[in-house]
Amino acid sequence: METELQNIIQFFRQKPGFKRLLAAMLDVYMQHNRVFGAARLSEPSTEEETVISEFFKRDYYDQALIRISLADFERQVHKNFGTTIPLENILSAYAGKPIKPPKVNKPGTFSAMVLSEVFPKFEGTAAEQWVKEISLQTRRAYRPWAEQYITSAEKVLTMISTVAKIINTMKDEYTTLSEFSIKHMDAENALDFTSPHGQLFLKALASKFKQPAPEAIEDCISLHLRAKLISCGMLSGVTVKTAGKSQARVLTLENLYINPKLDDFGEKIFIVEDPLIFAKLCTENATIICPTSGHNAAFMYLLKQLDTPFYYSGNMTYKGLEQADKLYLEFGKSFIPWRYDHEDYELILTGDFMFLPDEKRSLALHNDTLASLLSHIRKTGKTANSMPLVPRYLQDIRR
Repeated sequence: METELQNIIQFFRQKPGFKRLLAAMLDVYMQHNRVFGAARLSEPSTEEETVISEFFKRDYYDQALIRISLADFERQVHKNFGTTIPLENILSAYAGKPIKPPKVNKPGTFSAMVLSEVFPKFEGTAAEQWVKEISLQTRRAYRPWAEQYITSAEKVLTMISTVAKIINTMKDEYTTLSEFSIKHMDAENALDFTSPHGQLFLKALASKFKQPAPEAIEDCISLHLRAKLISCGMLSGVTVKTAGKSQARVLTLENLYINPKLDDFGEKIFIVEDPLIFAKLCTENATIICPTSGHNAAFMYLLKQLDTPFYYSGNMTYKGLEQADKLYLEFGKSFIPWRYDHEDYELILTGDFMFLPDEKRSLALHNDTLASLLSHIRKTGKTANSMPLVPRYLQDIRR
């Protein structure tokens, strides 16, 4: 048998066209630790096409990709050389070393190891619930880490422990994400959205604040901000026209944090959701804010920094009322509903109106003024642009 094996290896080594194919087969075999799957040769050379065609007595010429099953190759070796030597022995002898498949942890042990190795270290701390959550959501939210655990168990468990330690040392003070990363991980990009630790960190924060893990970039920025971390500030902005200024400007989360200059905002602040209405009101000597990109991180951060009561007028739709009510829940008495009376609603309907979809008809609101208007809107099922209210807005501001 030893002589047979030597003859086979000598045959393949004398024909360089087999070199790439056997190397690919070795990789596939080590991946599965058995004769399974297929090796692939992309853009095969003429020599590779010739030796493979002759070996299999089959036409493999002029193909962009040659796919050879490991089982087919083993059968063909047995047929051509009249032997029963396993493919594992052939690949091992050709490589000149024993085949040692990578250490593989048994499927399902990721959850158990998180509970036995990591959880006890953080029991009774702020990170406890998150670490426990990992073991319960292995197949869904934490599947990428469970798959990585198969080949890099220690690395994955260390990552989880590192993020859990960070959660436990967070303080109630604003800082930039880069400064926070340097402090805890000695690298300013270590907790970025796309970094391995950063992705775990977002899930840990979501668990800490009992909310779904974010998917969109703005949601990630908002979650960081909730943890008092300023991240990707240039991606989140709000349009502002301050008292005494004739031009509006866009303030980003980044320059709001680094160079706020909030003294010129004045004591009264007016917020309108519609950018067209905002443009009409910018002629007034008042501070007017427009969340042109929605209630994003920059908008919410600005309102918290001002700590000033504000008059808010949003769209008279189910979604618009829902957004306004969320501001009321966040800011309480600082939120003053502006032009949400039944009379104002009837005025906007004198122009072109549209019927509202029914998906938000079951909405429940906490602010009395908004709830009253919601009841009125339900009766008509209509809405319209608030542009007819501009004269009343101007009158209120001047007053």
